[in-house]
Amino acid sequence: MISYLHNMISSIVPIEGLSTADDGSIIVHYIDTPTPEQYLQINAILNSLDLQLAKFNKLEELEQGWKNSIASGWETPEGWKLGLDTQDVTLLTGAFILAKEAADAGLTNSTSIIDTAGEPHQLTIQELTSLMLQYGSARATLSAEYANKKHAIHSATSISELESI
Repeated sequence: MISYLHNMISSIVPIEGLSTADDGSIIVHYIDTPTPEQYLQINAILNSLDLQLAKFNKLEELEQGWKNSIASGWETPEGWKLGLDTQDVTLLTGAFILAKEAADAGLTNSTSIIDTAGEPHQLTIQELTSLMLQYGSARATLSAEYANKKHAIHSATSISELESI
């Protein structure tokens, strides 16, 4: 939480760090003296520590959900799974491009795609194209949902609003 708070404040004005006073209040160690506007922004953050903590926890929950979604992969209409992490997307995209080039050159009309269980699946270029469109759409939808939730969390102005996200 302290690093989250540090990042929020340092996005307003450069700081050396934060510490906690004996009474539990937060002390900000500034590099340069903030402007009156910067003090207002920082005090608004410090005065809403409960909300900031709730946002931090909600963001942690969102990140864990994202990791779980990526780890579970995407199930094809045929029932086998493809990975969703960046490396999987890159490898699958590369395989698709190469398969398309090979088909366009008349070298082959099929390619083998390996699922998350390590099983190969032989697909025609038409089947692979359809699969890639579905896969890309699913990955884009997942990314958009994540981005929208993250934006909603950052924009929330109350704990009850956060709870509804």
